[in-house]
Amino acid sequence: MKNRIRLYVDGGNRLTKIMEEAKKPFSFPTIISEPGMELSYGTSFDLFDLHPTTTNIDFNNMLVEIIKDGESLGKKLVGRAAENKGVLIRDRNRYEKKSNDEVILFCLLTGIASNLVKYEKDQQPIDITINQPLVEYVANQKNLSNLYGEKLKGNVKVLYYNTSNTSEVIKEATYDIENITLCPEGIAPFFHHAVNENGTLKEAYTKDKKTVVFDIGSGQINIAAFDGLKTVGVNTFEKGMMDCYEKISMMLFNNFREKLDRKPYTYDIDNMIRYHNKILKGKKGEGINTSNIVENVFDTFAYELNKDFREFVKTKFIGNCDTAIFCGGGSEILFPYLDHYLSNDFTCIKSDTGEYHNVIGSMYYRIYKDAASNL
Repeated sequence: MKNRIRLYVDGGNRLTKIMEEAKKPFSFPTIISEPGMELSYGTSFDLFDLHPTTTNIDFNNMLVEIIKDGESLGKKLVGRAAENKGVLIRDRNRYEKKSNDEVILFCLLTGIASNLVKYEKDQQPIDITINQPLVEYVANQKNLSNLYGEKLKGNVKVLYYNTSNTSEVIKEATYDIENITLCPEGIAPFFHHAVNENGTLKEAYTKDKKTVVFDIGSGQINIAAFDGLKTVGVNTFEKGMMDCYEKISMMLFNNFREKLDRKPYTYDIDNMIRYHNKILKGKKGEGINTSNIVENVFDTFAYELNKDFREFVKTKFIGNCDTAIFCGGGSEILFPYLDHYLSNDFTCIKSDTGEYHNVIGSMYYRIYKDAASNL
C-alpha cells in the first residue's frame, strides 16, 4: 500500500495553489471555460497525421475531464487559453460559499492531479489541507467539516485531452482523497510567522505580542487579530483586487474608447499592471500609458482599506498592535499605498511569499497541530 501524501490546497478567484509538503508550491490559472465553440472544430486534425506522436501536456492549456466517484463533472478547458478569452471565476456569485462553488472545486481537483502528474505519481492516497475564508470557516466550521469534507473525499480520475483532437486522451491521473483538514485563511499566514519548522512556537509569540494579518485576495480580504497565539478577532471584507481592476477597466474604456477594440478584461488589467509597466496595448499595437488612472484607483482603494484596518484594530486592541502583516496576491501591488497611510502608526510587513502565503501557512498550521497533539 502506498503511503498517503500530504497536500496543501488554496483555491482562489484567479489562481489555485497546490503544495506538497517539503516542495515549493506551483500554480496555474483557475480560469476555465466549456470547450464548446472554441475547441469543437468538427474534424480531427489527427486524420491528416499532423500529430503522429502522443501530445505532451501543456499545463498552461489543458482540456480536462474529472470523474469523481464514477460520475463525470464535465470536460473543461483550464489554463491561459481560457484566461486569454477573458473568462474569469470572478463572474461567479461572489457571495457563494467556496465550499458550494463548482468552479473552484473543479480547479482544486485538477490542480491536485496536475501536481501528481508533474511529479509522476499515480494511484496515490491523499491527505489534503484546504484553506477556507475566515468568516465562512468560523460560522460553519462543524457543517463545513461534515459536508465539505465528505463532498471532497473519494476517488478522483482526471483525464487530459488533446486540445486539437478533443476525443483523444493523452494522460490519466487517479488519486483517492482519504482525509480532509480545513484551515482558515488569514490565520494560516500567522502560523508561517509564529511557528518553527519543527512545530515549536517562536519565542516572540509566547508573549503578549499583538499581531494583525491582512490577507488581500482578488475577491475578498480576510483580517485576523492575534494576542500571542490566541485568535482574538476575525473578519472578511467582500471586496478585493478585482474591484480595482473592474473600475480601472471601465475608466480606460471611457477615456480611450477610440483606441480600444473592446473594454479590457480584468485579466488584461492584472497582466498590464504586473508584467507590462501599466502600458495597455490598443489598436495597431499602440501603447496606452495608464499610470495615472491605475495609481489613483489604487490610492483610493488603499485609503478605504486603511480606514477598515484602523477600525478593526481599534475594536480588538484599542487602536494599536505590534505588527501588521500584509499578504495575499493583492499585497504585492497594494502594499506601497497601504504603507503610506499606515506606517506612521503601525509596523507594516509585507510577506515575501505573497499569494502563496495561505497555502504555505496551512502547512505550518498542520505542523504545529501535529506537534501539539504529540506532547
